[in-house]
Amino acid sequence: MRGSCRTFAFLAAAFALGPLPACLTITKTVKPSEATVTAAPGASDFASFPKRPGLLVRKNPEAKIELPAAPMPTPIEPVTPPAIADVHVVKAGNPSPLPAIPSATEPDLLAALKAFLNNKPNDAIDLLKSLDRFNQDFTLALMPLLVRGAQMNLASANPEEIALMVQQLDGLARRLEPRAALKVEKVTFCRKFEGFGRFDPWHEAKPYGQGDLALLYFEVRNVGSEPVPGPRGEQFQSRLAVNIEVRDAQGNLVEQTDPNDFRRRVPIFRDSVSQHTRSQIRDFCRIYRISVPTQPGVYTVTVEVRDPGRHRVARSQPVRFDVAGQ
Repeated sequence: MRGSCRTFAFLAAAFALGPLPACLTITKTVKPSEATVTAAPGASDFASFPKRPGLLVRKNPEAKIELPAAPMPTPIEPVTPPAIADVHVVKAGNPSPLPAIPSATEPDLLAALKAFLNNKPNDAIDLLKSLDRFNQDFTLALMPLLVRGAQMNLASANPEEIALMVQQLDGLARRLEPRAALKVEKVTFCRKFEGFGRFDPWHEAKPYGQGDLALLYFEVRNVGSEPVPGPRGEQFQSRLAVNIEVRDAQGNLVEQTDPNDFRRRVPIFRDSVSQHTRSQIRDFCRIYRISVPTQPGVYTVTVEVRDPGRHRVARSQPVRFDVAGQ
């Protein structure tokens, strides 16, 4: 009964107030301290709330806002690219050839060889004039051999053609031999001697007796000869100075008989060789008789040769020989 009275009272009050509008408008008065108008270019119609950062409210929603016109951009002047020559431009679908690279100057030696191949020897001579005279002669003599040897079948060539090439090569070797280093070879003791490369060697295990005479043989390479007339009509001469040293086991020199005076004893055996021949020679051999030491022991012999005209020197390796006691 008490709830029914309350409902009736509420309805009576509502009826007394009359009809209410469909929308309710709640108006709140904003204090000046709560709203702050931010004056910014083109934004004077907005207000911001410090307690709610980022919130902007238009003061007059119905007013039109005219934004300032954006400044016109500064026109940019077009840049013209540098001109490029057509010769360096490869066009699509129609590529042009790359510029030619200049070739290096051809060496005179190669050009001279080509001249020989084209049967133009005079042109080759002109191309080699810058060389030293000795180099010119050597190169001009070698080039025809090189060209001929490359063109022919050496395995089945005519023996006469091969002989001609050998003769020409031999002439080239003779030009170089006087300038080549001397070589002392085949220093050995022998029992019998008959000529170049013709000897019977002494048995290495057999010692010499005290005071014997030993026969020493050796060969000299690249001696060469010069065109000097001899006393009996010879046309060439070869000269050498020969020194022979004999040393004991302690390296001390053992005196030898002087080849120019058999009554004298000298520390080193020295001899001057002057040989005249009717043909040019390259190598020759020498044979000497040396005195065997009078004391038993182990000894070595060394041969040294000198070319007095060109100051060439060659020295052999020491060769051992033994001397037995009584």
